[in-house]
Amino acid sequence: MTTPVPTQRNQHNQRAQEEQSPTTGHSGRPGPASGLRAAVYNRFWHSMGGGERHNGMIAQVLAAEGAQVDILGHAEVDLTAIAEHLGLDLSGCRYRLLPDRGDDAVAELSADYDLFVNGSYMSRLIPRSRHAAHLCFFPTPADHDAPGWRKAAIRVCGPLLRGVRPAVGYGTGWYPPEGGRRRQWIWTNGAGVLAVSAGGERELRADIGRPGATGMARLRVQDARGELLASVEIDESFRPVAVPLPASSAGSELTLVSDTFTPGSATAGIPASRDLRQLGVAVSRPRVTDQRDGARALLASRFPWLLANPRDLGYLDSYDVVMANSVYTRSWIRRLWHRDAAILYPPIQVERLVPAEIRERAVLTVGRLFAPGLGHAKRQLEMVEWFGGLYRSGALPGWRMHVVGGCEQSQLPYLDKIRESARGLPVEIHPNAPRHEVERLLSTCSIFWSATGYGGDPDRRPWTAEHFGMTTVEAMAGGCVPVVIDRAGQREIVRHGLDGLRWTSPEQLASFTRRLATEDGMRARLAASAVARAQEFSDAAFTDRWREIAARHQLYARRADPAGLSPDPESRDRKDRG
Repeated sequence: MTTPVPTQRNQHNQRAQEEQSPTTGHSGRPGPASGLRAAVYNRFWHSMGGGERHNGMIAQVLAAEGAQVDILGHAEVDLTAIAEHLGLDLSGCRYRLLPDRGDDAVAELSADYDLFVNGSYMSRLIPRSRHAAHLCFFPTPADHDAPGWRKAAIRVCGPLLRGVRPAVGYGTGWYPPEGGRRRQWIWTNGAGVLAVSAGGERELRADIGRPGATGMARLRVQDARGELLASVEIDESFRPVAVPLPASSAGSELTLVSDTFTPGSATAGIPASRDLRQLGVAVSRPRVTDQRDGARALLASRFPWLLANPRDLGYLDSYDVVMANSVYTRSWIRRLWHRDAAILYPPIQVERLVPAEIRERAVLTVGRLFAPGLGHAKRQLEMVEWFGGLYRSGALPGWRMHVVGGCEQSQLPYLDKIRESARGLPVEIHPNAPRHEVERLLSTCSIFWSATGYGGDPDRRPWTAEHFGMTTVEAMAGGCVPVVIDRAGQREIVRHGLDGLRWTSPEQLASFTRRLATEDGMRARLAASAVARAQEFSDAAFTDRWREIAARHQLYARRADPAGLSPDPESRDRKDRG
């Protein structure tokens, strides 16, 4: 749960800031960003994935160049743990835990900074800093998962609602939406945060229930100070709930607190399902009513999804530069956003991967385990089936396959399908393997497969393809020969025939794999070239690219500061508490 405490600093980072001059970088020498007040914002620091490392590396470089760097987020996290997990040096940064009051509140806070970097996926935040940079992982349309009739309504009504801000936004503590055509809802995890926009005295209204649960549960709605605004009994059926809200000029942060249950539990002789989520209450159609609202605001309040207009791109005008994580992403930014973007490839820890001289005769695939239909699925099930066909045909005698990837509880049914397909084959599945085991496999296996985007339509749903391909670069750094799908970001990483092979069909994948399995010389040549190619995406290469972007767009230019000092951190903290 997000607490109302606005700033959390671990002792290690606080000591590092006190010992470091505000006008010098880590080296002790004045840096090009000396005295710069910078912030890096990401809503998902707690997930500690590749996107978070991308953001964190920007913060690391800024601090090394002398900037005073705040890392902004809404969830309680340990900055030292993030740095260790992601392989970063964030000792020159501090973490500011912000109340989750929506984009407008973060935008107001951004005015404190000379440079604001927004690296939060699908964010439409309008910063007020002197300079700003937007890190785009992919320009996924705001209505990408909406049914056709909703997309049509958004196209018609969206322009009429331009400038209207959503009255209610979701903060931390929520699961992905679910439901059908007539009703959709979102489950809390027992402490879901809603951000309500500024306004006079009004009511928060929503339909709230616990479909699938047994018995009653007490729901408590609390404000940012922990004061109780409402307490109601919730049962299985959805029922309307109204919570009076006091006037607020800065917006409100409400937390919906309740007991939880696990829908996967076995009851009344019914076997347990694979759904092991801890669910609180399900919230449907949250909205704010204000009698003083005009027709447009009332329409947006009743149907907030109408505000998800992908053609409303005015917020991008507030950024000095949009940065894409690949040429593929940049091409779609041009197509969907009608803007150019600078390329800032993700930083890859290539130095951690030392190719082994003796390689295991094994095919490796690495990626999150989740079923197709949930973003850019990695297609592990199909790859196990393809390997099985090769192995049973006798084309890969003595070879094995390793399937590595993180797996959430909700994806256990998909994991079961993979295991069933692998039965009787020399296939080892490593769900949620520790990092050292992943790096061992990357450094010892012989061939790396990737099939992200297979079976999808790259023109109609381009976000389902691999936007870049971080694990491909890691595999190359470890000496694995990449045999990857000839789509999207993989094309700019793997040069066909030089440091790997790109396939267009499963039959071609099988043909390339058979050849690599039998031609040791070819495999060794491609592996050596792959190792060299991977260095072009290293942390050092990232630093050079960032510096070039910062210089070209003058991101380090600062407003005049007569006192020569940045705002006092404690005064900032007091402002946050307000």
